[in-house]
Amino acid sequence: MHALAAGVVQAAGFFWDSLFGLIFGFLVSAIVQVMLTPATMHRYLGPGLRGLLYGTGFGIISSACSYGAAAAARGFYRNGGDARSVFAFLISSTNMNLAIVILFWSLLGWRFAFAEFAGGAIIIAVVTIGLTLLFRTEGLAQMQHGYMGTPDEVDHCHAAPHGRHTWADVAATALADVRMLRTELIVGYLIAGFAAALIPPGWLAQALHAVGAVPLVGYVLLLMAGLLIAVATFVCSMGNVPVARYLANAGIPLGANTTFIYGDLLILPLIAIYRKSFPARLVWAFIGLFVLGALLAGAIMERVVGAAGGAAAMGSMAINDRFTLISNAVALAAVAALALAALRPRQQPSS
Repeated sequence: MHALAAGVVQAAGFFWDSLFGLIFGFLVSAIVQVMLTPATMHRYLGPGLRGLLYGTGFGIISSACSYGAAAAARGFYRNGGDARSVFAFLISSTNMNLAIVILFWSLLGWRFAFAEFAGGAIIIAVVTIGLTLLFRTEGLAQMQHGYMGTPDEVDHCHAAPHGRHTWADVAATALADVRMLRTELIVGYLIAGFAAALIPPGWLAQALHAVGAVPLVGYVLLLMAGLLIAVATFVCSMGNVPVARYLANAGIPLGANTTFIYGDLLILPLIAIYRKSFPARLVWAFIGLFVLGALLAGAIMERVVGAAGGAAAMGSMAINDRFTLISNAVALAAVAALALAALRPRQQPSS
């Protein structure tokens, strides 16, 4: 009973830590699906360097929660965004996001903040080049057909004249997305909570040190272990902060620690969300390329900044708590404002 209670409490804590990212992720997704036409999405998140830069930029200033980012990415793709630009958004929103970079700088020092941001750029480059070589532009466009919503959904989102969509439509779309993904979200948070409550931190550090001590291939295995830990713990981006802090204190090399940070996009509930949002071949190609990019980014960051600047700077975790409280208050206020706007009676058009 104690273990059960501890797991539930940890799951609730992870949910609270990422609540603002979830809320803004689903809101952004709903606004995109209701307000923006496929032509608009193609202009901003279309193929080419322009689309990649817009996708990366949107991610940098948006949600830092992987669940919320996945929901937003789904909306972008369904409305006609190019897969490479959408994945650039997904990667940058969880690894290059300004909020999480500031947190890592405050709690772990500039090296981790730099590795988080620059490593995300490396992963985006690997995923983009890999998808282009595997599918070419025409193949990606053909796969996307059929994933831009059912005919009824398309009619609902785009049949009305420009400017006639209401906040009630946005609220209904957001709720529909939450209902569709609620099982993955609940399972993900519960498994993350129980993993954090039941796996002793000391055991984790000892296991990683044992992996790194393997002759010749130890460091490569350590990089891979970082990704596997992320998959096993089911923790999303904001929840990675205290774990990364603990691993740094335990003496885990920066490269392996950053691969752990990158790996939150590979947890099983998120993969289930990807499979509901993108074609199967595209999902598995993205996963394979992301793993390759994360390992490469971890190795490069270890080489570039791993030994620079001495030990990690450990700030107070109270910074994280204050940031979470303020962010969640703003997010809940946004939900309340949307609810009030949605309850307003729809104005009838003048004859």
